[in-house]
Amino acid sequence: MNQNYILGVILIMALTGFLPRILPMAILKKYPIPHWFKVWLNFVPPAIFGALVFPDIFLTEGHVNLSLHNIPLLTTLLITPLVLKTKSLGVAVLAGGGVFALLEYVL
Repeated sequence: MNQNYILGVILIMALTGFLPRILPMAILKKYPIPHWFKVWLNFVPPAIFGALVFPDIFLTEGHVNLSLHNIPLLTTLLITPLVLKTKSLGVAVLAGGGVFALLEYVL
C-alpha cells in the first residue's frame, strides 16, 4: 500500500464520519425545529444507552440470564439505589466497578 492510498482511505473515512453529522445541521438551520421534535430528541440518548447496555446486563451467551450467577445483573441491582440517591456518574462508575470486582472475587 502506498502513501496516497492510505491518505485517500483516511480522507474518505473522515468525510463519511463528518458529512452525516454536518449536512443535517447545515440544511435545517434555516428552518425552525418544532417543539415536539426537540422533545422527541431528548429520548434518543437514553434509548441508545439502553440498547447498548441492556444486552450486556441481561444476556449470557445469547440467552436471557436472570440467575444469581449473572454478575452484571447483580451489580446493577445492588448499585441502583445508590445511583438514584446520589445521581452522580462518578459514584455510579466507582461503586459499579467495586461491586463488580467484589462479586467476581466472591462468586
